[in-house]
Amino acid sequence: MPAPDALYHEVFQRLRAPMAGAGLGQPAVRRLAVLITGVIAAESGVLARIAAAVFTLGLTRAREPEHVERGLRRTLSDRRLLPAACYQPALADLLDWPGLLQGSRRVVLAVDESSHTDAYHLLRVSLPYWGGAVALAWAVWEQNVAQPPGHYWEQVDQVLAQVAALLPPGLEVVVLADRAYDIAPFIDRLRARGWHWVIRAKADSALRFRDPRGREHALRALARQRLGGPGSRWRTRGQVFKKAGWREMSVVGIWAPGTAERLVVLTDLRPRWAVLRLYDRRFWIEPGFRADKSHGWQWERSRVQGVAHQARLLLALAWASLLMLAVGVTEAQARLARLARRRPRGRRPGQPRPARDSIFTLGLRAVGPWLYGVARRALPWPLPELEAPSWSDRWHQAQALRVIFG
Repeated sequence: MPAPDALYHEVFQRLRAPMAGAGLGQPAVRRLAVLITGVIAAESGVLARIAAAVFTLGLTRAREPEHVERGLRRTLSDRRLLPAACYQPALADLLDWPGLLQGSRRVVLAVDESSHTDAYHLLRVSLPYWGGAVALAWAVWEQNVAQPPGHYWEQVDQVLAQVAALLPPGLEVVVLADRAYDIAPFIDRLRARGWHWVIRAKADSALRFRDPRGREHALRALARQRLGGPGSRWRTRGQVFKKAGWREMSVVGIWAPGTAERLVVLTDLRPRWAVLRLYDRRFWIEPGFRADKSHGWQWERSRVQGVAHQARLLLALAWASLLMLAVGVTEAQARLARLARRRPRGRRPGQPRPARDSIFTLGLRAVGPWLYGVARRALPWPLPELEAPSWSDRWHQAQALRVIFG
C-alpha cells in the first residue's frame, strides 16, 4: 500500500467528509480516490492505462491490471458518485472566497461547451483561474442524438443552479460566454438570478439593434460601419433581441490590430472598454478543455460507454485537474519568489519571455513527489488569489520588473 503521505492518501482524506455527509461510506471513498490517483499517474482517462498505473502504485490488492480495470468499471457504475456529493462541497472549501469578498467582491465565470468525438456533449461552467479554469459544474449527454423537448435548457438550468449553490452570498457574478449564447433565453436565465453577463455577439448575424432614439438597425451594419478596420473601437447602449420583445443592454466592440475580425460583445454592464478585458478571461476556459483532451487526460481516447459512466469519469477528471492547478499555483508562486530574490551577475537581465508552461502543466510536472509518497510536506490544496491575472502575464511582468529595476 502507498506511503501515508502519498497523493492517494491525501485524496482519500479530502473526499471523506463530503462523501460521508452524502451517506457514502469508506469503500466508495476508496474507489473514487483510486480512480482519481490513477488518472493523474497515467495522465490519461483511458481505463486500461489507469489500471496499469494503479497496479504499479499498488493502490489495490488486485493481482493483475485486468482485475484493477474491473474494479474501475464498478466505480464508474456507482450512481451515487455525483459532483454534488463528491466534488462541489470540497471545492467550496478550497476556493479562496474570503479573499474575493475582501477584494473586488466580483466573481467571473465562463460558460462553454465541448465534446468527446461525436459521441458525448459537455456543457460546463468554470472559474477562470491563473490563465486556466476550475470546473464548477457540468452536464454531459449524447451527441448527435435527438433529445426530449426542453432537454438542453433543463441541463443549463441544472448547471447554473449547482454553480449558484457554490457561491457565497455577497458576490457580484459576471458570466462570460461565446457567441453561441447571444440569445434571449440564456440571457434571461442570468437576469433571473441577478447575474451580470458579457457575451460575444454574432456580429454578422440577423440581430437587430434599437438605439435610444427608437431607431432600428441591423447590428451587422452598425458593426461594419463603426468597426471599419483594425484599430477601431465602438461602444453604445440600446436594445437587442427584437423577436423576444427587446432587451436593454450595452454593445462594446473592437477590431484589435493584428486580429482577423471584429470582437463585439453584449453586456448588461455599462458600455465601458473594461468589459473587453473581462471578456478576455473567457478564453481561459479553453486550456481547461485542452487539459481534458490533448494536454492532460486524453478524454477523447477513453472508450467508456454510456452517459452515466462518462459523468463519473468527468468527475474524476475534474478532481485531477483541480489538483494540478493547486500544485501548479504553488510551483508558480515559488518561481516568482525565486525570480524576485535572484540577483543579476554582471549583466542586465534579458528581455521578458512568456511562461513556457501553463499552471496545469506546472502542476503535472511537480506532482511526482506526492504521487509516489516522497513529498516532505502536505499537498497544497487551497486555490488562492482568485482574481490573479494569468500565469503568463504574471511571469512576464516579474521579468519586466527585473529589466526595469535591474
